[in-house]
Amino acid sequence: MITFKSRSAERRSRAFHKAIKAVPLFLFVLLFFTVQAYCVSSKTYYLQGNKYFTSKKYDRAIDKYKTAIRINPKIAKYYYKLAETYRLKESGNEAIIFYRKAININPGYYSAYAGLGEIFFRKENYEEAVQCYKKAVDKCSIDSRDHFFLGRICDIRGDTDSAIREYEKAIEIRPGYFDALSNLAVNYAQKGDFKKAVSCYVKARKIRPYDERVVVGLGTAYTKLREFSKARKILLIALKINLFNRDTRFYLGRAYYGTGNLGQAIKQTEKALEIDPDNPETHFTLGLYYDKKGWSDMAIAEYRETWRLDPDYIIRKMMDLEIKVKENSEQTGDDLK
Repeated sequence: MITFKSRSAERRSRAFHKAIKAVPLFLFVLLFFTVQAYCVSSKTYYLQGNKYFTSKKYDRAIDKYKTAIRINPKIAKYYYKLAETYRLKESGNEAIIFYRKAININPGYYSAYAGLGEIFFRKENYEEAVQCYKKAVDKCSIDSRDHFFLGRICDIRGDTDSAIREYEKAIEIRPGYFDALSNLAVNYAQKGDFKKAVSCYVKARKIRPYDERVVVGLGTAYTKLREFSKARKILLIALKINLFNRDTRFYLGRAYYGTGNLGQAIKQTEKALEIDPDNPETHFTLGLYYDKKGWSDMAIAEYRETWRLDPDYIIRKMMDLEIKVKENSEQTGDDLK
């Protein structure tokens, strides 16, 4: 009997010790599944937020992202998506806060730097925007938008060469980047490189054939290259897009003049003047056409109006004409003085 009790007590003791040893394992398993449930719960709210984000229900998306962050505040993409939502709501200050929190968790989060850059760009804080976009490029140099916006800032600052470099990088990454192509064309035109401008405009036009800025720019570049027939053809298309674009009318007049149609040159330039009556270039050019037609009094009236609007313009044009006359004289051997 004593032996039986002793054995029974021994079994209970062994069972107790086994139970004690099993407790840490049980706690570990319990903790593991608790953490799993914790993470799944935060991810669930995050994914719900994404659905609302996609359907542009931004207030609901914000609530879900914030809930996900409360459950698990250590995931950078939660803050990033919350910042993106605020950016699309045009709540820039809130967006800045959460982009920075995403970067604090993950310093290599290049999309968050790009998001910050866009916010600062909209705020016209270009210095901060440049720093953010440069960090985005340092972290990941294959995002064409980062280079595009760096190009835009260079444009605003008047740094044409740097703008060209950034737009070219954007196009190298994404050859069909319309905005980069059209802006690059404008910059080449500003530098006087109209052949490259034409090349970019032609590529941009393949993407958007009837974009007014591109069509007018292409026609203008052809005019500058003295390819008047091509210019006239393109600018007649531009005229169908918008009858009231001064540049379309003015350069169409130039194209007609270049192909020997003085009557249409005068007509289109007069239309340009109706659209923008205070443009000295239009008055001066119309004066030249009137002069060519033999309408001296009308030509003098246009020259006087040019002088009234911008005396320096007359002086610059006369100097340009003098240079051209001298160049023609040297090439032909004639003394045109």
